[in-house]
Amino acid sequence: MPHEYDSKVNLHLDINHGLDRVTELVQTRLIESGWRDQVRLACRKAITESGDKHVPSVDDLVTQVTPKARAMVPDAVKRELLHELELILMNVDKAGYSKSF
Repeated sequence: MPHEYDSKVNLHLDINHGLDRVTELVQTRLIESGWRDQVRLACRKAITESGDKHVPSVDDLVTQVTPKARAMVPDAVKRELLHELELILMNVDKAGYSKSF
């Protein structure tokens, strides 16, 4: 994506608080779907499986749980996020920005 179009998208997101809306949407949907609770359980499981002698650091947990957490994101949430991002890009075009791909 050309830098000029990228900066126009960022400007549009800043002006219209689009990034805040998308972030809030994703957080809400992940909580509603139970994903957050599943990730919490995956972290607890990783801690208990590590044994009493070695308590994993936060970095260890992030490294271990992140691939599982990404795989657990429901397809419906992914589709809704993709749709929302498509709407944002269409609004950028409607605002007079031109794509130069």
